Amino acid sequence: MENPAPLASSVSVAYLQGLLDYLGRQGVEPCALLAQAQLTPAILAQRDQRVAAMAYLELLSRGVALTGDQHLGLHLGEAVRPGYYGVLGYLLMSCATLADALHRQARYAALVGNLGRVDLADEPPRPGLEPQVAHSWQPLLPQQQRLLSEETLAGWTTFGHWITGLDMPPTEVRFQHPAPPDTSEHQRIFRCPVLFAQADNALVFPKRLLQAPLGQADAQVRQMLDGYADRLLNELKQGQRLLDRARFELARQLAAQGPDLEQLAQVLALSPRTLQRRLREAGLSFSQLVDETRQQLVLHYLRDPTLELADIAFFVGFSELGSLVRAFRRWTGQSPAEYRRHL
Repeated sequence: MENPAPLASSVSVAYLQGLLDYLGRQGVEPCALLAQAQLTPAILAQRDQRVAAMAYLELLSRGVALTGDQHLGLHLGEAVRPGYYGVLGYLLMSCATLADALHRQARYAALVGNLGRVDLADEPPRPGLEPQVAHSWQPLLPQQQRLLSEETLAGWTTFGHWITGLDMPPTEVRFQHPAPPDTSEHQRIFRCPVLFAQADNALVFPKRLLQAPLGQADAQVRQMLDGYADRLLNELKQGQRLLDRARFELARQLAAQGPDLEQLAQVLALSPRTLQRRLREAGLSFSQLVDETRQQLVLHYLRDPTLELADIAFFVGFSELGSLVRAFRRWTGQSPAEYRRHL
């Protein structure tokens, strides 16, 4: 079976800290919130550690429920600080120009979180408008896409103003999700036309700004942090390779006899205890790995119109179709049939 699952999605503890800090200022107690995602406060001392994307998404969802803030993504982005991006934040600050910073952001974005793909491309020419570029973000997961895209673009805007010293609004901001009932916060934060139901999530701004010098540029610091970021990225990829192998073997198990930790460990030439430890280091339990693998497989299979939902349920190890439907609603908030119609 071909392995359709992408690299394991996760975020850095430094980025998680930004969410906890903001919600703490809104009166949400961090320890109780972490417990909702089966995390302990001890993890906050390990800023280069990772937490599974599913844990971060659960905390985002709980944050909205506890604060009643439907614009939580925008407000998280507005409150971003360099430290929330970990080593990448300080590396970007040390770059000579905005173009250098965006180049490194694309290269090392996974150090903050691999929830989406980053791209920078020229915009098609528009009459009467100077050349523009689009700095875009494409989510890799179906859950909480509005929250994540608004958090990402608002964070880029805040951080961009901070490192360039320029208080210019973007030319335009685009989002893939439909317009919410109230867009006043979008207008306040971005101060430019904000378009919804678009083909991408992007900040559009004049191309000439790529040459804007950064006030804290330091070639020596940049070189040192480049090396450190490369090492962290290689370590992250090593861990991801184990998770990819685990997912591939787990996908075979699911369609055959169901998930089995001891058998999976044996195929990976690890002891069950070592496998569990390696999963914990990636911010996952075995049950979370099973759930995440099922989710990625189902999203992949739904793109094949020849597969019946009952077949997909069997392929991912569900005993009956109802189990698939309930799990899919938990993952995405909609039924598999609704999701498939929108593809």
